[in-house]
Amino acid sequence: MTQVIDAPLTDKEPVAIDPRILERREEVSRQRTRRRLRMAAVAGAVVVLVSGVWFTLHSPVLAARHVTVIGAIRTGVGPVVAAVDLHGQPLVDVNPGQVAAQVETLPWVAHATVTRHWPDTITVTVDERVPAAVVDTPGHGAVLVDRHGRVLSTETAVTPGTVVLAAPVVPGRPGSVLGPGATPGLSVLAAVPPLLQSRLEQIDVADNGDVSLSLTGRIGVTMGPAVELPAKFEALVSVLVDVPPTQPEVVDVTVPDAPAVGPPTPPAESSGTPPPAPPAPTVGQASRAPQTRQTRRGPS
Repeated sequence: MTQVIDAPLTDKEPVAIDPRILERREEVSRQRTRRRLRMAAVAGAVVVLVSGVWFTLHSPVLAARHVTVIGAIRTGVGPVVAAVDLHGQPLVDVNPGQVAAQVETLPWVAHATVTRHWPDTITVTVDERVPAAVVDTPGHGAVLVDRHGRVLSTETAVTPGTVVLAAPVVPGRPGSVLGPGATPGLSVLAAVPPLLQSRLEQIDVADNGDVSLSLTGRIGVTMGPAVELPAKFEALVSVLVDVPPTQPEVVDVTVPDAPAVGPPTPPAESSGTPPPAPPAPTVGQASRAPQTRQTRRGPS
């Protein structure tokens, strides 16, 4: 028989810890606490700094108060400043692209550049459109337009030397664009070679889109549709240079390979019955016309 004897349990004696280990643990704890305090202090300083910068940038001290305008000769400074419309807005909140877009809605402004200058100024540099022609519509007055047909301003009178564009359109207010009826005339205007720019007086656009020109020296030009413009102007320059007209004439370059030259259509008589129109020169006559005039000018 086996006898089991229960032995009384006895508590284990505590293990002694080296004082150096305890000291090291306390030091690590203190370092961890100091690190946390430093991080909290840095985070607090950053928050204070960012808040201070934000409030400073959005304070009245750095509000946009002054607008400097460069290049607004025809537009004027006042309309540009009004288009900018700052009203003490913080300079940091000024969007240069948005402000430039507002300025470019002005009739004369082709392009605008906006630059911020601390603490309270922005500069607006304006590139203005170049007037190309004046559209004089009976009953609607005259307006100045650029080469794209944008209406720049109203005119009380046509300035001498300005090309007159007569087209079946009713011009709108400044800042609008001429209707499609002016497109053939604008295309011809853009294609005029430098040699003829100083001689061009008027561009007429018919209801069907055909274009005719009036040059100095009472020279008329029948262009026809606004197509093949380089070839048509080359033919016109060739006729004017080779045999300069000495009297009012009409040069027809509707077919650029066969330019025709003839007298202008006489005005209708007072009786109201128009005289018979002179026969249009044929291709053969067109090629002989300049030679005939040159022969007449030979003895001189």
